[in-house]
Amino acid sequence: SEYGDISNFSKPSQMLAFAGLEPGVNDSGTESHGGRMVKRGSSQLRYVLMNCALPLIRFDMTFAAYYARKRAEGKPHRVAMSHVAKKLVRVIFALERQNTDFVAQALR
Repeated sequence: SEYGDISNFSKPSQMLAFAGLEPGVNDSGTESHGGRMVKRGSSQLRYVLMNCALPLIRFDMTFAAYYARKRAEGKPHRVAMSHVAKKLVRVIFALERQNTDFVAQALR
């Protein structure tokens, strides 16, 4: 309900921005560097999504494998958890757009 009507978003990146989960970009002259999470969106929604990530990595094998892959890339725990929360937003967006129910085996 924090998102409101899902049709207000045309792509998942807009939902990530609304939740404040998108990465910031630091520009200086001709250089551009990826930054930290911007935290500009809904703090309540971001809190819920980040807290949903822990049970996902414990009980859903797809999200657990995604978390393990991010940790293997050298990401710290909290960063890997934020990646899981972002994946959750993308899954929610796809399910709402396709008007389908969640099926764990259908995830990639």
